[in-house]
Amino acid sequence: MLLGSVIADGYIGKFWTIFIVSIVYAIGQIMLAVASTQNFTSSLHPWLDLTGLVVIAIGTGGIKPCVSAFGADQFDKGQDRMISVYFSMFYFSINAGAMISTFVSPLFRAQPCLGQDSCYPLSFGVPAVLMVVATGIFMIGSPWYRKNPPTENVFGEIARLIGGAIGNKFSKKNAGPTDHWLEHYLDTHNCENDPKCIARQGTKLKNKCQKKEYVSDVRALFKLIIMFLPVPMFWALYDQQGSIWLLQGIQMDCNVFGFLLLPDQMQTLNAVLILIYIPLFQVVIYPLVSKCINLTPLRKMVVGGWIAALSFLITGFVQLQVNNTLPQLPTNGRSFASFMNLYDDNCNISIWQLDESKLTIGDPTILTANTNKSTFHVASGNNSFRVAYDGTSCAGRKTEDINVDIPDKKVYYVAVGKEGTVFGPAATSKPTEGTGEFSLGITMFTDDNYNGNLCVCRQDAKGFDEMNPCIPQSPADFYYWEIDYNQGLDDRVKDVDMQTPPKEQVLDTILEIPKK
Repeated sequence: MLLGSVIADGYIGKFWTIFIVSIVYAIGQIMLAVASTQNFTSSLHPWLDLTGLVVIAIGTGGIKPCVSAFGADQFDKGQDRMISVYFSMFYFSINAGAMISTFVSPLFRAQPCLGQDSCYPLSFGVPAVLMVVATGIFMIGSPWYRKNPPTENVFGEIARLIGGAIGNKFSKKNAGPTDHWLEHYLDTHNCENDPKCIARQGTKLKNKCQKKEYVSDVRALFKLIIMFLPVPMFWALYDQQGSIWLLQGIQMDCNVFGFLLLPDQMQTLNAVLILIYIPLFQVVIYPLVSKCINLTPLRKMVVGGWIAALSFLITGFVQLQVNNTLPQLPTNGRSFASFMNLYDDNCNISIWQLDESKLTIGDPTILTANTNKSTFHVASGNNSFRVAYDGTSCAGRKTEDINVDIPDKKVYYVAVGKEGTVFGPAATSKPTEGTGEFSLGITMFTDDNYNGNLCVCRQDAKGFDEMNPCIPQSPADFYYWEIDYNQGLDDRVKDVDMQTPPKEQVLDTILEIPKK
């Protein structure tokens, strides 16, 4: 925002600043839209994404301080009532636009496109097109705008004043003690040579030094700085609505009273509540509270700060509950190997972990029908296990050693059944759609060599229809996979190894199933 103020006030004026940085802003949005069309393996990531965000940040810093001020420039002096109405409408329009965009953009993003489950190109592309259109409309009105010429670079003037005061204080030009160190700037100041002091000649202010008044103004500004110290912290936390709070939302169930509110639509509530609370506070709450307490802007800020702090405290407790639903994952240098007994009641499996000499470590872990799963916490890398079988269902199957190479901090499953032993990586990431989904891994042994598309359907036990088991019109119960989907990166057969090959092939995939 400082950049836009400096350029507009000191060099090219508000109109041209708005026009130029609007183009810059649109270019940044186009970069994001183009980057989102590329697969995540593309060399454009993350450099094009980061460049687009930086360009957008520059554009935002140039637009924000100029737009509202440029609109106010269109009014004549004395039109205080109209200026007040203008700023109210301006602020209302900003929040109305924020409400619409934060509600609609997630809907664009949720649509599948370009072989992806989400359509970020549409979510980024539509705002980019609208920004280009808005810039063109703004330029069309150029002949009718009042364009005040640039005056001076206020930040540059303050910087020169501070630099001059420090230089005089620590040099031979020091004229002696002063009430404030900034007043040392006046040690070398001469009104007879200063254009602004000369401009006061012939006016009622001819006997008052302009720079002396300016020093007093800067001193007053310094006194206000302490009030702004909490502001960066507040905005750093406030902007977590679009980052940390969004990540928290995707780990939760966003179904509210039967209505699905996408995590990235939660920001819509901010704009909605602003539109509701502005008249509510001005008309109802402030007048009532003023009957008991003298309301000042500072007191309003303090109360608002405490409420904001309370909201983040509540968010912290919510995250503690979310953490209880997250899976336990291995630490650095460690991995998990989860064994599953797929036999029926008549087979017990004994499992030992082996050392480098193929000797068993400790007592065996026995998997029965009642305890058909056990997880080994092992070091990352190649691990060996000895599996022995006991029971009528697995009669004749000899003791075997199974080697599993597990990458660092990964979880692998090892499924042992009559068709053979299959192992592969388990999906540990929680679904991120915010729809109360849970992940379900499915490993299927087929009796043929079918390699086409595949669908799996969920059926209620009572309403099962043998004639129509799969209904595509019910997306909550219909799951399908396409061959080479997402450019072959999301194939339904992946990372599966067979220790004892079955008669035919094995299919492995992960479902993300909404709760019912």
